[in-house]
Amino acid sequence: MSLKAGAYSLSGNSGNLHVYTFKEGLLSKLAHDLLIDITDFKVDLDVPEAGFTSGSLGLEIQANSLKVICALKDGEKTDALKEKDIADIEKDMGGKVLHPDKYPAANFRSKSIQEKDGGYKINGDLSLHGVTKSIDFDIDTNGENLKGMITLLQKDYGIKPFKAMLGTLKIKNEINIGFDLSLN
Repeated sequence: MSLKAGAYSLSGNSGNLHVYTFKEGLLSKLAHDLLIDITDFKVDLDVPEAGFTSGSLGLEIQANSLKVICALKDGEKTDALKEKDIADIEKDMGGKVLHPDKYPAANFRSKSIQEKDGGYKINGDLSLHGVTKSIDFDIDTNGENLKGMITLLQKDYGIKPFKAMLGTLKIKNEINIGFDLSLN
């Protein structure tokens, strides 16, 4: 379904932007897949009268705004993390993975937008951790909401996936960023 013409400015009040990380390694049974909330972001969406395919999409994420929601087991939320675990993970995300003092924001700017099966295929440049790369992702919409998932490889952006215990416990290189945003 097409989007109504207008200029939209979306933030955390408009819905959710989440990061999903996945564990691997010899001791992965001791670790958790994680659901992480991005709390400080801004999406600028321009939909001209001619339609979204001649519009634009921009995103800015503050790198220090990631907060652990919970652990996941088989894709389901669990209460397996204690407050100290969450604090330790958030500290490591900043100090050992994202380095927000050096790279305070991640930015995306669309280059092309094409209609695709009740939604849109977006191509643009993502700047993350000092590296800019072209990415593609799909947006599903009912005309009022935007939903989708973006898959990234951390190493493509110079990010070393977190590891502990001499590498026997680590986060996979591949992460997912899911979004569910309302235009209302």
